Amino acid sequence: MLLSAFCLVAATAGCSGDDGDGDGEGKSNKTSGAPSIDPKDQAKRTAKITKCEAEVSTTGAYEAQWSGKAEVRTGGKPADDTGPKAIYQLNDKKNSVALYSPGSEFKGSISLTVQGKQGKRAYSSDPADAATFDIDKRGKHAQVDAVLTSISGDEIQLVAEFTCGKTKQ
Repeated sequence: MLLSAFCLVAATAGCSGDDGDGDGEGKSNKTSGAPSIDPKDQAKRTAKITKCEAEVSTTGAYEAQWSGKAEVRTGGKPADDTGPKAIYQLNDKKNSVALYSPGSEFKGSISLTVQGKQGKRAYSSDPADAATFDIDKRGKHAQVDAVLTSISGDEIQLVAEFTCGKTKQ
């Protein structure tokens, strides 16, 4: 889980800083610490949170079923961001599951944190399995059936379905 979390942070985080203008004195030609942002570009970067209904079940090292109100986050990132395009989340008092859709240089991922008899445990998907995940980049629907593994090697079979936004009846 820690490795998956680190990979996700590394894939979605950026770095900033001023290395100077190359004259050895550390001076910069920049006039402001914050770049100016066109209001049209800012509107495109505003994250959209959409309500979802989700059902999750696990078997193996931790057996549980839960469902309820969930959400998906889309947008809010620069166009050149290489990380997930949508992040689906369902949280309750004991369990938390997150499904990360593919991005331009990110295959997709699943993370799960549970509170069981052995305490709090974290599980994550194998990057090699990402091609089998059905996680919509637009934030409409996600459905996965995957094996997740903890750092200690325990395995869980996770089945999750998220339906987001207005549903047709």
